[in-house]
Amino acid sequence: MITKSLFNEIQDKAKQYKYTSIKYLDYDECNNSDVLLYSLNIILLLDKSKLPAKVYFATDTFEMVLDYLNQFDSEIQINFVPHEFKEKLEDIGFCSWAEYIDFFNYSLVDTIIEHRSFNDIMFLHQNECALASVLSKRCANQSRGFIGETEEWFSDWASKNDVIIVRQNDEIAGFCCVSIYNNGTTLWLREIAVDPNYQGAGLGKKLMEQAICYGINKGAIKGFLAADVLNDTAIKLYNKYGFNTKDTFGELQMRRTIY
Repeated sequence: MITKSLFNEIQDKAKQYKYTSIKYLDYDECNNSDVLLYSLNIILLLDKSKLPAKVYFATDTFEMVLDYLNQFDSEIQINFVPHEFKEKLEDIGFCSWAEYIDFFNYSLVDTIIEHRSFNDIMFLHQNECALASVLSKRCANQSRGFIGETEEWFSDWASKNDVIIVRQNDEIAGFCCVSIYNNGTTLWLREIAVDPNYQGAGLGKKLMEQAICYGINKGAIKGFLAADVLNDTAIKLYNKYGFNTKDTFGELQMRRTIY
């Protein structure tokens, strides 16, 4: 497994290459990875602890990545795929898993929202992480690329950031994972989901407004989130609250499934 010092060295070098997914990683995301290749021409990491296995790369010649991917005989996912190589990946059995585009709101304080009471916002507690995980998995595949999160994921997120929740009938009916970054200037909406049993009741709208209220209260000036290009329902909601994009293409994620 890769050590943190080696990861930091590799991540720094990965910035020099034309094509890379490594520079976007945190060590905690790939600390179970093995270093398959580390040369002047290509860096390749493989994490078999995940299902499917994940490949991380850095190279000036993406054809080299294709050659190695073609040798693997297991289910595998690769993110930050250069769009010009999409068809070549399809030729060796890969298909699109998701494509995330960035959306920005450049003035949270000017966004029209009804909810402006920070004290009314409810947050997830550590002893509720299992419940949040169950809810998230009920929403699996409602958007491409989303399969839900584990209890451990929620526990880790809630220990460092916040999870806004809404309740219905004394149970968690929806959540929005939020964080403040970029020297306190930016609100990040990491994930937002509403239990299928309560969808259509305006809870997504409520979570968005509470997240914006949260960001303003924390001193954030702008907001950021990412959404799959085909998630029209969510994008319509995000647009309503000032989150827009100028991008045509986003981060392309592709998977190959072995039957």
